[in-house]
Amino acid sequence: MFTNKRLLVASSILTLMLTPLLSSTAIADEAPASDVVVATVNGDKIMKSTFDGYMEILTKSGKADRNAAISDLVATEIALQEASKTDILKRPAIKKAIKDYTRNVLLKTWTAEKVKAFPISDEALKAAYDERVTKLANKEFNARHILVKTEDEAKAIIKELDGGADFEKLAKEKSTGPSGSNGGSLGWFKATTMVPAFANAVKEMEKGKFSATPVKTQFGFHVLKLEDSRDAKLPTLESLTPQLKRVISQKQMLEYMQELKKTADVKIMLPEEPTKAEPKKEAETETKKEEKKD
Repeated sequence: MFTNKRLLVASSILTLMLTPLLSSTAIADEAPASDVVVATVNGDKIMKSTFDGYMEILTKSGKADRNAAISDLVATEIALQEASKTDILKRPAIKKAIKDYTRNVLLKTWTAEKVKAFPISDEALKAAYDERVTKLANKEFNARHILVKTEDEAKAIIKELDGGADFEKLAKEKSTGPSGSNGGSLGWFKATTMVPAFANAVKEMEKGKFSATPVKTQFGFHVLKLEDSRDAKLPTLESLTPQLKRVISQKQMLEYMQELKKTADVKIMLPEEPTKAEPKKEAETETKKEEKKD
């Protein structure tokens, strides 16, 4: 036995289950040879592949029950047979929806298969990798800073440091930044993660030295100290290969579509957007008002 509630749930789940199957690259012209019939409803078959897909979804939701699952599928098939007796498929809106869905499945499947078929040479992959890593920061820095509101405050701190004051102690006492309580420590970072003025100053500093002049940013004035620097660990070609292949394939697809567009007979009949009238200036409006008064 099945209830109306179970029928609605089953129909909804089957719709969700079938949608990705129909729009994936795994669409087959016919059921796999190993597929078998698990039930019939008025002669129409329910295949094991459908049953297995439904069971997989039920299992993930913690409600897997083989007998209930086959009952749901039977109920759904009965409902579909009843629906097919109506004029639903003849309605213009439904026809359009089916046509749009078919176009979408066709386009997604063709695009996925076409992209997969494009050859990607090792040379192209290596070139894409080299281009990617050259944009990545190849240095990491370990620095401290003291952030204050005015340039004069920063200059006074530099003067104290010139006199032998301890950088960490001054940071704890005078820095307004969140790292002040930690002696101004910023830990290890890449220059690309900092604002340009800060990053450029750090890159020019020597290990163990502090900045001779204040560094101005939108946050205030900084006094910097470079604790250390090291070569950044760059991602390997192997780790970036899946991402690089997607980028290369997308570029190949765009180029392929551009070539198709060159030979396509395209006619654009979209009317030009009407020009919007410029609003009258307030001064001109006031002038006209005065003229009417006269």
